[in-house]
Amino acid sequence: MAEHVFKLGMYLPELDLPFDESLAKAKEIGADCVWFNRLGPDGPPMGALDDSGVDALGKQVEAHGLEIFLINVGNPFKQIHLTDLELDSMAEHPEFCRDMADLARSMQIASRLGVGAVGLFTFAWPGEYTAEKPTWPMRWLTRGGYISDAEMDKLVKAFSLALEEAEKYDVDLALSIMPWNYTNTTGNFRRLAEALNSPRIRVMWGPSDNLNSGEADVATAGFLNIHPYLHGLHLKDLTVKDGLRLDFRYCPLGEGDVDYPTILRSLRARGSDAVLSVATHFLPRSGSRVEAMRINYANLRRLIAES
Repeated sequence: MAEHVFKLGMYLPELDLPFDESLAKAKEIGADCVWFNRLGPDGPPMGALDDSGVDALGKQVEAHGLEIFLINVGNPFKQIHLTDLELDSMAEHPEFCRDMADLARSMQIASRLGVGAVGLFTFAWPGEYTAEKPTWPMRWLTRGGYISDAEMDKLVKAFSLALEEAEKYDVDLALSIMPWNYTNTTGNFRRLAEALNSPRIRVMWGPSDNLNSGEADVATAGFLNIHPYLHGLHLKDLTVKDGLRLDFRYCPLGEGDVDYPTILRSLRARGSDAVLSVATHFLPRSGSRVEAMRINYANLRRLIAES
């Protein structure tokens, strides 16, 4: 039996380089494919590209020997507090309309470039993007928090609207895992995915974000929850110092609390084609984002070899 080969990806904004330079660096470091939500720190807004600009973008990525495996215009639904939306008037809410427009533009670009999925987020818990973060302690103590029936109704409506658009453009929706959003744990993601019951619902799995949300069995029960929906993994690592007080530290892959060897073995055993998309979130002493990415790629290759 042939050895399983993982497809390696990179979240380009981590490099914080001009777009073309980031593509060249990603290829040099070892990426097969890339994911991005902007065209470098000083590039034009992705949503403003016309068809010729989109075509040029595709050719630019291809010229570096890379492919795009996920794309999103901005960060749809990342910072909207779900409690600010009313079920019956959601589609008229200004922030929701703005992010839905960004999501639709993501789909149009993905469809034109032949990219199979777009990235989006799953709304913020109550008060999450405030200094107090009032619901964090209870979410930590309950291993991620509980989504009420009323909140679930809102989530189902929001993503049902998104799925209607996705059908028009024949693309999947890859939901992100974040401690600050409703799909902060594999269990909460699974509950939403099952409520939506659509083959277009996929996930960009962030095991470190699950761990940072109080989910202790991420590599075992968490993997079983999430595996049927995997589009890719958003790889970074961290050490949780005091979860109740949101005290944690990002670190190089394999040096934190996430059990990546178990996750990699499970992916290999199932022949998973999910992209291992490398992020960083930490900085080495040099302060270089590129060096941080090189460290994480080297550590990922070592973890793959040892798993």
